[in-house]
Amino acid sequence: MLNEEEWEQLSPFLSDTIEKIKAYRAKHGCDIPTARANCSPEAVAKFEELTGFKNMGYDVMFYLRRSDYGPKCKSCGKLFRTPKATLCVACGQTLMQNS
Repeated sequence: MLNEEEWEQLSPFLSDTIEKIKAYRAKHGCDIPTARANCSPEAVAKFEELTGFKNMGYDVMFYLRRSDYGPKCKSCGKLFRTPKATLCVACGQTLMQNS
């Protein structure tokens, strides 16, 4: 998961990836997986620089912003799905029980 400082460094590289894929497909006449593999190498490189994880698909990076999730459940260890969530969907523990 990326903290806000890391997210601010990475997000500019992710902001126009869909447009890059569309443009690549139009120019090269290829399928989506090929276009995805050839677009946004800067985002992949920046993510590796920040985290050490290699070859992370940039489409997954959109879901790795820590502030998009709630606290860690003390019962099962998974994250609450949103900052406003009141129930852990993995195990059913409530936010009140989690405190």
